[in-house]
Amino acid sequence: MAVKRMLDAELAGQKLAAGELRRYDIFQDVAPAQLEKFPGTVSLREFKAGEVICREGQGGTTAFYILQGRVRIFISRRMDAARQGSGGARSGLIAAIGRLLGQKRVEASPRHRGDHLVPIDASVDLRYGELAATLSAGEVFGEMSCLNLAPRSATVVAETDCRMLEILRNMYEVLQRSKTFKERMDANYRDRALAGHLKNVPIFESLSVQELEHLRRSAQLVSVEAGHVIFREGDPADDPNSGGMYIVRLGQVKVSQAAYGGERTLAYLTKGDCFGETGLLQNARRNATCTAVDHPIIESGRKRKPARVELVRIQPEDFNRLMAQNPRVKGKLEALAEQRLREQRRMSVASTTTQSKRVEELGLLQGQNLMLIDLTRCTRCDQCVDACVSAHEDGVTRLIREGPRFDKYLVPSSCRMCMDPVCMIGCPVGSIRRTQDLNIFIEDWCVGCGLCARQCPYDSIQMHRLEEFGQEVSEEFARIAEGGDVVAVTERAVVCDQCSGLPTGPACMYACPHDAAIRVNAREFLGAVEPQPAGTSR
Repeated sequence: MAVKRMLDAELAGQKLAAGELRRYDIFQDVAPAQLEKFPGTVSLREFKAGEVICREGQGGTTAFYILQGRVRIFISRRMDAARQGSGGARSGLIAAIGRLLGQKRVEASPRHRGDHLVPIDASVDLRYGELAATLSAGEVFGEMSCLNLAPRSATVVAETDCRMLEILRNMYEVLQRSKTFKERMDANYRDRALAGHLKNVPIFESLSVQELEHLRRSAQLVSVEAGHVIFREGDPADDPNSGGMYIVRLGQVKVSQAAYGGERTLAYLTKGDCFGETGLLQNARRNATCTAVDHPIIESGRKRKPARVELVRIQPEDFNRLMAQNPRVKGKLEALAEQRLREQRRMSVASTTTQSKRVEELGLLQGQNLMLIDLTRCTRCDQCVDACVSAHEDGVTRLIREGPRFDKYLVPSSCRMCMDPVCMIGCPVGSIRRTQDLNIFIEDWCVGCGLCARQCPYDSIQMHRLEEFGQEVSEEFARIAEGGDVVAVTERAVVCDQCSGLPTGPACMYACPHDAAIRVNAREFLGAVEPQPAGTSR
């Protein structure tokens, strides 16, 4: 198995014994017994200037601590190349009608300001306008690959001759309990990344340098175990133990609400995302439960300890002082809180009808905007697929007209806007996101690891060959294949975005000449449908 081979892999470089490790200050307050418990888990590596240390999209099991020298860390923007390479006008009747009606193509991913932060697996984030940064002595990269086997989120190249420690997970977890190491990592984060994370929170973007500096100095750095409930729906937002607003520093947080028959997942938050501000603003109780979650990994029966989640906590008194001094920020927060409440009220409609086993088997109730094709109306003309191709600027379809049958409907492979969007869990660079209207977007800094496609239970995320985007396969991008070998990246993920940029809505539905293609809230729709035996219509 690939995971087993990666976990059992031998470290390159000079392996360090317990006595040798104590020469490095980050190990000096680690008990000798702990260092001796995991022999061969730390090696001394040397890299020449210009040498590639790791590549984005590759599998990884280690973290790197820089002792000497500087490295350049960056990700490439493949989508820009795709835009340039496939910018020709699409032809066809549907495309022509759309142009006459003033429709524009849907961009493959949303655009961002140049200072928008892109999360990576390092002590810094990258700015969207540059997508590159420099790391130096005392800094770490590869932490999430080490702890969670997440694919490498960026390419790292030695800018000067470098010496560094390469560390496997079991020893890195020991280091995380080291006071010296923890203090150094917290100081690096507070100095290099926290101000950027605060500035990247939309409601804080208008704060002055002095106000951001106060928040940077006063914020608490909190570490919790995966599975820990940070706060529960109904808790007071100013609780002395869990109160305040939070920003994700490392790991992921699940946001959920109680719903009929269980819970509804609203979002999975990743590095740089914030939560908890609504209750503080309204001086109310929490309207959702937030839980630290770990990256899901199939390990062929091997047990592993869940990774920790690192958070930034802005305490209630600091938050309230900021609101009192900044009416503009308070106004933005009030608008955001009202928007979230409207979305939650809209999502709270749930059918109390007892559903058939077939509905449960197909996972239809997950669909907040489920696509169905009425097979009694459909003539298999494929105009829905043609319209999807014409509507998107990269010319790649998001609609696969295949899937299971329910009653008289085909359930095609198209994004359902799931109540629990598990596709979002574990993305190493946070490039798969849920928009305000619940659509799933894959950003243009995606490293093509395919994790989201493997985790989607309904095959709604497809991997397409780079040639389909007008790009060539390059040795510059590589990843770990299922067999454990390093191979070139040849594909990229795409997902249905409901044509959210088009005034007519989804192009597939707009183009259907027989009104066979529909989008429905599954719980509302299935509560009104009397299922017939499966397979009676084709």
